Amino acid sequence: MYYVTGNHEFWSNDITNIKDTIRKYGVNILENKYEQIKVKNSNIIIAGIDDPDVAIYEKPNFNLLREMNNNFIQLEDNTAFKILLAHRPELIEEYKKFSFDLVLSGHSHGGQVRIPFILNGLYAPNQGWFPKYAGGMYKHESLRHIVSRGVSFNPRLPRIFNPPEVVIINIKGSGAK
Repeated sequence: MYYVTGNHEFWSNDITNIKDTIRKYGVNILENKYEQIKVKNSNIIIAGIDDPDVAIYEKPNFNLLREMNNNFIQLEDNTAFKILLAHRPELIEEYKKFSFDLVLSGHSHGGQVRIPFILNGLYAPNQGWFPKYAGGMYKHESLRHIVSRGVSFNPRLPRIFNPPEVVIINIKGSGAK
């Protein structure tokens, strides 16, 4: 199991306790790093980048692009399937500068309000009105970007036609049937 921070964890002012609790359950927290694993004879790299709000609470010199260059540029020639966990979908243009095959994000709360079949999302943090990346799968050439609508609940800001979701992704290799 792998995890990256989101802005709400930092906003809680309890980030150390949150990370300690997550680690107690055996979850690997990817803080601007990656791990290579093997699944059924396939090499997979799982990378994670801190939410940019880490600069406010833990790492004042944090710069997303610099961290990605320092930690992920060496993956360019690696032939493994590469996954990036990155909370903020609106930063996809930065993530595309690296050789990831799949980017998994959240943050947009599904656009908070949806009109099924007409409007994917009305408003999302850091994207504003009619967000481009509210939820679902987006294709960027060979890169796939999946944005989860998440499970958050805030009674002051209700979700309308936007039920909470947990995303399950099945990845099949090129030789899979």
